[in-house]
Amino acid sequence: MEIPCPRCGAYTRIDRIFCLRCRHRIIPLTQYDLAVEDFIYPPDKDGIESIKDLEPLPQIIKHLLIEKKLERLRSQLARRSIRVKPLSSLGSIIRRCGIMLGLKVLPESFIIQSETPQAFTFGTDEEPVLAISSSMLEIMNERELEAVVAHELGHVKSGHLVYHTLAELLVRGASLSLSLMGLDLAAEPLRLLLLAWHRDSEISADRASLLVTNDLEVIKSMFSKLIRYSEEGFEGILDSVSELFKTHPTYLNRIEKLEEFYDSVQFRNARAKIERRITLLNAISPICRFCGARKPLLSLFCPSCGRSQV
Repeated sequence: MEIPCPRCGAYTRIDRIFCLRCRHRIIPLTQYDLAVEDFIYPPDKDGIESIKDLEPLPQIIKHLLIEKKLERLRSQLARRSIRVKPLSSLGSIIRRCGIMLGLKVLPESFIIQSETPQAFTFGTDEEPVLAISSSMLEIMNERELEAVVAHELGHVKSGHLVYHTLAELLVRGASLSLSLMGLDLAAEPLRLLLLAWHRDSEISADRASLLVTNDLEVIKSMFSKLIRYSEEGFEGILDSVSELFKTHPTYLNRIEKLEEFYDSVQFRNARAKIERRITLLNAISPICRFCGARKPLLSLFCPSCGRSQV
């Protein structure tokens, strides 16, 4: 059964959750869907709040510099990379991770030709972009690739993208432009905050990856392959602004943090929420899956035919 996308009007099957044309959700988020608060690493949350305290400076720099940068990056990817089709095997993994993490929109996704296994996200909350290298697809099995994708979508879910891109601009190539605009000194506190926060943002994305895979060994295997196949080693891999920071947590530190999360009540509650949402996937819909009549989104029984949606 198909319904029109509330954003672009294209008709999409309800069970796909996301519009095939514009990638936005066709089924609204509910309290059953995973929220950022269910998994975010506390220092990451504190860091983002500290950065926001410097407003309106981040927004000023965003409008002056980031928007042009993002448009240029998208244009380069569109010309030099392969766009991921929504119904391809990789597209299906991206959609599955997006459903489990409760994304509002799936990223526009590309495969880049590279011998270095890497994946990164950039853009904005409204228009995220995901890029995965061809070598990443070659060395990872499906479960490990799911872990990679979930990590990157964890950045999207956590609202990291603008600040990652902002960090790149403040560290590389933006100093002259900011100086000409009289913002160089004003931006220095923001730059220091972003550098200190970046490490913690990776832990939140790792947590998202673990929630989706529900298997710590899969994450360890994925990390091991990245270390083995990358010329640069672990540092710089799975960075949403690739080759930018050398301040990522070490491999052992990331695994240690994941083991702590895996054994926590927070993880069990978040994972139970995901499993409950999957169980209710067909039930939480504006259309009865039996008679096709309209029904309240959260109603588990159709008011027209009376049948249970579970």
